[in-house]
Amino acid sequence: MIKIQLPLTPSKKTRSYSVIKRAAHSSILPSTFPITLNFEDFTPSTMRGKHILVLGATGRLGTQVVNQALDASYHVTALVRSDSNLPFTRYQLRNPNLVIRVGSVLSRSDLEKVMEGQDAVINCIGPRLFNNNDIDICSRSQQYIIDSMIHHGVRRLIVVSLQGVGDSSNTRLSSMQKFFGRLFTGKILDDKEMQENLVKKYSDQIDWTIVRPGRLFNGNLTNQWKLNDNLSYTKISRANVACFIMKELRTSAWLKQTLTINT
Repeated sequence: MIKIQLPLTPSKKTRSYSVIKRAAHSSILPSTFPITLNFEDFTPSTMRGKHILVLGATGRLGTQVVNQALDASYHVTALVRSDSNLPFTRYQLRNPNLVIRVGSVLSRSDLEKVMEGQDAVINCIGPRLFNNNDIDICSRSQQYIIDSMIHHGVRRLIVVSLQGVGDSSNTRLSSMQKFFGRLFTGKILDDKEMQENLVKKYSDQIDWTIVRPGRLFNGNLTNQWKLNDNLSYTKISRANVACFIMKELRTSAWLKQTLTINT
């Protein structure tokens, strides 16, 4: 167990977080050691806009977001279901900018513990395969997330949805492909559409961007993609989607807009 004290707002010099940092094959790490970071070590200019909460951080896309955010010197908080078999390297787990908390996105109290002091939320939550209990996790959790954001005055939200939701279903696919695609992903698409509608409902309080990627795969980062090409339904690497998310976090070029992204 590591105790880290990090500044959350200029008016509060320090705040304690209990951080569990344990990954597979990390038994050689010391089990406990104290780390204290003082507010004086950080200037407001380097802290402003740099605190983000990543939800779904242990998924394959969420892991890419965490990796790229740490590389860009963001302070990253990850709310995870379990601290076992974390998909992060030992180097990343030693990074003082990474705070990992175990909890549930369906628990308002768990969200409250990680939401205060954040500048933005990146929501990469998705259902686990072959788990019917997770089929509506996106829409169910989104209301708790929004309520907690509003309570703590966090406005910026980037949500990862799916191509095929809403008007993005108009792709160059045969009727047979659309039928079988809907058969296997219909409930997930319905849940994602409910999630998107819920986010848009709070447009006066949340500065949102909804990203609808095509078929995700574990490819390299190329910094190349197509936006809003709804006649295309191609693969795109998770690294490229994460790169776009970080770019959008910096620029807010697609504020309160929904877009598709493909290679």
